[in-house]
Amino acid sequence: MPDIETPYGIVDANALQSLQHRYDTTVIQQAVDLFDTIRARCEPDGLRDDLLRLHGMAHTVINGAGLAVPTDDLTLVEQTDCILDELEDWQLVLDRMVLALRPLQDLRSETDESL
Repeated sequence: MPDIETPYGIVDANALQSLQHRYDTTVIQQAVDLFDTIRARCEPDGLRDDLLRLHGMAHTVINGAGLAVPTDDLTLVEQTDCILDELEDWQLVLDRMVLALRPLQDLRSETDESL
């Protein structure tokens, strides 16, 4: 397979020609939009805070520690369900991003030493 020099490095010429005919680069911008969706869902009471809250609840219930978070909100199981739902949503978004970007790996030249 011949290689071709581009402004961003040497790529496989056959793969480049194939991608030029079938790859829509707007999927990369869509990946940015998906990533922005994830980031927006983290503000201001993001997943980090939810996980810390869950840890406090679990530490109390499982380890017998003193109350670390108020008891007037979600139950331990409800908090867990919310976090799992969020992570599963993220997983779907991230899987879509991976699928969108994966074809660009085809451009790797056989002489690429970063394998």
